[in-house]
Amino acid sequence: MITILLVDHSLDCERSVRSLLPALPSDQFQVNRCSGYRAILEGFHSQTADVCVIDSGTGNGLKLLAQARAMGMSAPIVMVTANDASEVVAAIRSGAADCLVRDQLTTASIERSICCVVQQARSVALQAQRERRYLALFDSLEEITYTHDLGGRITSMNPAGLYLLGYSQPEILGMEVSAIVAAASKPLVSLSMDLMLDAQTQTVNEVSLATKSGRSLAVKMNAHPIYEQGEPVEVQVLARVIAEPPALYGKFPDSSSYSSPTAVAYRLPPMNRSNEARAF
Repeated sequence: MITILLVDHSLDCERSVRSLLPALPSDQFQVNRCSGYRAILEGFHSQTADVCVIDSGTGNGLKLLAQARAMGMSAPIVMVTANDASEVVAAIRSGAADCLVRDQLTTASIERSICCVVQQARSVALQAQRERRYLALFDSLEEITYTHDLGGRITSMNPAGLYLLGYSQPEILGMEVSAIVAAASKPLVSLSMDLMLDAQTQTVNEVSLATKSGRSLAVKMNAHPIYEQGEPVEVQVLARVIAEPPALYGKFPDSSSYSSPTAVAYRLPPMNRSNEARAF
């Protein structure tokens, strides 16, 4: 069920949304119509509609659109306009999700526009919810998790990584990845990154990271590329501690749970950034 808030200022227009909405399936759409100024403000404030349709024949559609946004209305807004490109552009720039030309109004065009903008809004809301959950997971992981660009500069790191390596976030952002890799592991990490990007693979290695204080931290490092429009743009790394100074770290698994140092690579299907929430 889609709830429509119809802001009806069409007056006696021969072609209006009001005259066409009754033809929509009643089991799929619920229409709440308001025409008086007080009722319109209450509708904007209620935040109960899935979509708002502004149909004004008095030329104040853009003002009503601006007022809806000023009152914090988050639902997508569809505005009925004249067959005037400048008015359509102004409406889109002011935050309208779609525009319907009055002279071309049909029940089918109204239904198509409403369904499209509602579906898009729901997809955006779902993506935002996934991002919040991913961020919560990112922040609560005990493993070191970070991302770096293709030039090897760190772009994000979770709280556990900052704590275990001894850095603050301002210090770590923009730092070269090589600065947190122990000297003996640098060749293997560099080779693994090249393999991962050239062959589009996920790599798993046992290496040593270097803390800010100079301690060596043995980890099992899992790295994979992040894609945008089919092209790798960043690398995400998950490093699980397998050996650590016992005086500092006691909550991670001991090294007996893991095999001897190895390097493993296997093919990973490309992940599109639009399907994966970023954690930064």
